[in-house]
Amino acid sequence: MEKELKRELGLLPATAIVVGNMIGSGIFMAPQGLAAASNPKASIFAWIITALGSMLLALSFANLGVKMPKTGGPIVYTREAFGEFPAFLIAWTYWIGSWVGNAAIITAFMNYLSYFFPVFSQSKPLAFLTSSLILWTLTYINYRGVKEAGIVSMITTVLKILPLIVFAIIALTHFNISYFNTVSSKEVSGISTLPAAIAITLWSFVGLESATIPAGEIKNPERNIKLSTIYGTLITVAIYLAISILAIGAMPQDMLANSNAPLADIINYATGQKWGGTLIALGAVISTLGATSGWILITARSSFAAAEDKMFPKVFAKVHSKYNTPSASLIISGIAANILLVMNYVSSLTSAFNFMLLLATLSFLPAYSFTAAAEILLLKNKDKNFNLINFIKSSFISILAFAYSIYAIYGTGAEVVMYGFILMLIGIPFYVYQKIQNR
Repeated sequence: MEKELKRELGLLPATAIVVGNMIGSGIFMAPQGLAAASNPKASIFAWIITALGSMLLALSFANLGVKMPKTGGPIVYTREAFGEFPAFLIAWTYWIGSWVGNAAIITAFMNYLSYFFPVFSQSKPLAFLTSSLILWTLTYINYRGVKEAGIVSMITTVLKILPLIVFAIIALTHFNISYFNTVSSKEVSGISTLPAAIAITLWSFVGLESATIPAGEIKNPERNIKLSTIYGTLITVAIYLAISILAIGAMPQDMLANSNAPLADIINYATGQKWGGTLIALGAVISTLGATSGWILITARSSFAAAEDKMFPKVFAKVHSKYNTPSASLIISGIAANILLVMNYVSSLTSAFNFMLLLATLSFLPAYSFTAAAEILLLKNKDKNFNLINFIKSSFISILAFAYSIYAIYGTGAEVVMYGFILMLIGIPFYVYQKIQNR
């Protein structure tokens, strides 16, 4: 039950979870993806658009988090504004997107770990066993308590930022403005690559809602949910803009496009030594490790919230009698992610990561769209004497946030949108079955 979850997360761990969940694998892999799919000018424009759009979404989540400080975040907001069936679709896609995203982050973790231990890139069985061990070790930490998970997020968030600071200093001293005029191929030289660039940068901001999902476990939620969401997003935006601009100016685009560990390769390219690259690779390992832990926390709370509202089977709502954590949701989500890891090692690490990245991103976008739309609708319902001008003024931010989320869906491409739509359709029989079970 909701009341069995303990409020053990303060402002600092909640903010660390937001920052840690956003700065996972995205910032470390994005320079390569952007160089391959876009060009420097379009890439920077994409970062700016995505940063502004993400801040708008963060404000919507922050405002609704204050009004409805209950575990589930966008699932709760969607149900309040639009009813049970839309809320189920959000819960369904968000939960699946979360454990798919976890598998993607662990894949990136293994990619960077192979920088130190090349055997992981040579032996898929060994890579699978190691990634599974990491998944279940972090699941166990989350199983033991939300406080423990918060501590992991704080430690790994600090440790992941330190190497980025070192990278920024080195990249700045080797900054070459002429690299902004390079492209990896003629096909990506125009502004038409902007939607694809936005789709790539969006992954780096997924997680801005992380403080709203475990709202039932955050102390002083009316204050801390809003502050941790805004602070966490602002910190991440500042880091992303600095790192991305410096990355473009530190290495030609054709080299970036062919890199498997772009920030590490930039350090090596700039210094001619290995210690800088090793430091960044270590930072990426820590970063993806912390993000995995944070997303394990979020994944379980989303399915827990859906089960609490009888949209998912009641087993997902089971809370551990001693640790006060959604134990069943943690285990089921872990099994799902582990199955995906098995499938992952049929293809190469990078290609699998890129596919899961896009699929997971689209799975989150409906939650963002419905959250912004929920704020718009709830603001309208609040005003008994409706006035169009006043309504537009009061809902201006949420309208822009909604528009951005729709454009971001467009930017993922028709094929990925189709997969996302099919994913929603697959969920409908489960919803019907659950409705029958609830009678």
